[in-house]
Amino acid sequence: MEVNEFFSYRNFDKYYWDWIKPLEESLKQIPDDIFFESNGSPLKREVKNLDQKLFKLLIKNFGEGVEKDFAPMAPKNQFTVDFTLPTKPLTLTEIEKGKLPRLELDLMKIINSIFRYPLLYGFGCLIVPNNYIQLNLAGKRSPYQYIRNNLIPLNSPILDRKNEDGSFLIKDIIVLGYFDPRGK
Repeated sequence: MEVNEFFSYRNFDKYYWDWIKPLEESLKQIPDDIFFESNGSPLKREVKNLDQKLFKLLIKNFGEGVEKDFAPMAPKNQFTVDFTLPTKPLTLTEIEKGKLPRLELDLMKIINSIFRYPLLYGFGCLIVPNNYIQLNLAGKRSPYQYIRNNLIPLNSPILDRKNEDGSFLIKDIIVLGYFDPRGK
């Protein structure tokens, strides 16, 4: 899986964080054939094996602190995030791999969790296609463009909120864009 776009809301260079490089390395080890049926035709459904393959690679690169299908709120919470990465504070991660994206909800799950538990969670990471793959998005943009150009600016008042000590409540929102081979 080719990762070729990077966005940081705080405009930090990605190499300031120890966790961006192993995350990118894990994504690059995902084979492109995961996006295709056994006969070679592009999947028209969610890429279900992606989470499990990525989880194994993240464990290899990060250690046992990675959690899959993690409920960041209360035990009876209605939603989960795809992964947490063992950063300080934790990074809540969502990866878009389906045919009906809910990018707004993915971003809001992350923001809401950090907002409610800022001592536990601090970073959000969205991993999305950076090419158009016929997802139901306004203007037929790539999910990467949609998040970067629409959803992040829309949520900037929340993202810019500061703690009492003057630090940002949400340390950063990272968006990694990967090339989905179905979009060729």
